[in-house]
Amino acid sequence: MAHVDPAVLRKHPILGVLVGGAAAVVIGWLLASGSGEARALLDQKTPDRISLHEIVNLRGIRWVTLTDGQWHCERAITTERPMGLERWVRGPIETTEVPVTGTIAGEVLVASFDGDVTCAQRAGSTVSGVVGSTEIFTSQAALRRWSRGGDRVVILHVGATPRMALIMLVGLIGVAVLGIGVAGHYLTLMLRSGSEG
Repeated sequence: MAHVDPAVLRKHPILGVLVGGAAAVVIGWLLASGSGEARALLDQKTPDRISLHEIVNLRGIRWVTLTDGQWHCERAITTERPMGLERWVRGPIETTEVPVTGTIAGEVLVASFDGDVTCAQRAGSTVSGVVGSTEIFTSQAALRRWSRGGDRVVILHVGATPRMALIMLVGLIGVAVLGIGVAGHYLTLMLRSGSEG
């Protein structure tokens, strides 16, 4: 994350306007792209209890509970967090991904757990989460890892809920408001200095 010296911003307030405005625009774009997924999730009061076959063949984002499937703990993988504050606070393991298969060959659901999980303790248990997200709970990297070989693959973000999606969107709104506030503050400074000159 880049640091801008406040003295530089006071001397050149246009930079503050640009930084705040750019932040607000980027966050606004993220909000717009994720709002459809958020609405679809918030329409659900409880997760849909459906089979692995039904989950793999869903269209769009859904909050689901997996009711069947064979867990393949021997193929589970973990991904590590990069060095930084999050790794120090939350630990080195970002996700544990476990493939689960059903009765139809070529259909794979990957249960993606946040953090380090012992697969043998979770295998066969009922798990709920969000599938089909491309914006809020992104899964592109996991899809690339597991889609080799021609299998139909979906990623189940275990523990993800509509409430989590709402919290994330509210947080983004807060950051967008902050960006607008920064831009407005420095625009005011710029206008004052222009009127004094």
